[in-house]
Amino acid sequence: MVPTVVGEGLYVGVPCFLIRLGGCNLHCRWCDTPNARHGGREIPLSAIVDRALAAPQKWILLTGGEPLIHRSAFKLVSRLVEGGKRVLIETNGTRPIGRFLLENVSISMDVKTPSSGEAGKTVMGNLKLLRPTDAIKFVIAHRKDFDWAKNFVRTHPTSAPIFFQPVWGRLSARKLAVWIYEELSTVRLGFQLHKIIKLP
Repeated sequence: MVPTVVGEGLYVGVPCFLIRLGGCNLHCRWCDTPNARHGGREIPLSAIVDRALAAPQKWILLTGGEPLIHRSAFKLVSRLVEGGKRVLIETNGTRPIGRFLLENVSISMDVKTPSSGEAGKTVMGNLKLLRPTDAIKFVIAHRKDFDWAKNFVRTHPTSAPIFFQPVWGRLSARKLAVWIYEELSTVRLGFQLHKIIKLP
């Protein structure tokens, strides 16, 4: 639990208080937080809530791992919202999001591409629930990923803004930007600001 800025997606650059929950139900080949799958320590829910509510940042970033695999995730989000915070949930999209779509909660949902090794595990019903204040992210490793994601976007409409983001160190943002503006102007180029400026 640390102060930082939102590193990617619709709210990139916004100051936030980061809560990272351990554990994940996927094993993406290019995972950039494999340490979140193991280790960590148990902290009482009340202690997490108290510390987050005491933070000066208006936004709470809830991430993982995969935060929605935890039974207490909804209770945590509800208490943060009741305490006057806005919550941004980063999820891999393999768990239903419906109950989390509260006022002052935004979802940043991945759709896993073939290079991840986890494509096809998205809860497809989530796509119709997403709002303009939420976002969808495709992490792109190569041209095959791009073509797959391009087809997915064209065949699965959603109200949420869509980001294509390069796998860090494997695909240049410039190359991905060219593919986007030449072939798919309905999506935005994403990047990982927290890595560029070396924040958590």
